[in-house]
Amino acid sequence: MVPYAIAGSPTEPESLIEIDLATGKSQTIRRSSPIKPDTGYTSVPEAVEFPTEGGKTAHAFYYPPTNADFRGPEGEVPPLLVLIHGGPTSATAAQFRFTTQYWTSLGFAVCYVNYGGSTGYGRDYRNRLRDAWGVVDVSDAVNAARYLAEKGKADPAKLIIRGGSAGGYTTLACLTFSDVFRCGASHYGISDL
Repeated sequence: MVPYAIAGSPTEPESLIEIDLATGKSQTIRRSSPIKPDTGYTSVPEAVEFPTEGGKTAHAFYYPPTNADFRGPEGEVPPLLVLIHGGPTSATAAQFRFTTQYWTSLGFAVCYVNYGGSTGYGRDYRNRLRDAWGVVDVSDAVNAARYLAEKGKADPAKLIIRGGSAGGYTTLACLTFSDVFRCGASHYGISDL
């Protein structure tokens, strides 16, 4: 029996692979996209831990602007697109996405927030959202943007937020209850709890 898996990485789209258990080597059977990413335009994410409410830490993946042909103006930092996953208890991974690379190749930084309540960081982290949806996720999204702006990785006057479903609700709540983001897009967000 030969094992198969669907796998990707921060620099490669997901593919169906075959794994040789004896050698540990893998062979790509089929890629999810025929397009081979160009490393000169591929933003590699950085795992970010940032301070949030109550003296806690939250998690995100930061993708810096990357374009082999262009650089931003000297002394300026990029606008930031903060992306909020649906779920609300799902999570986002540091994986290659053409949509992310589109924005980073145009000079935007991108941040995927795994707010308190996201899976993958242990039970206590996952339970943060219990009875606090619309509070913990909102403060973590706001604090991620503020943290990256304070670190000089994003322009505090050019912060944008986007999310779908539960992430759309978080987007709407961030735009309503904070003044951090200049604009946002809620895709099929829950808007009448």
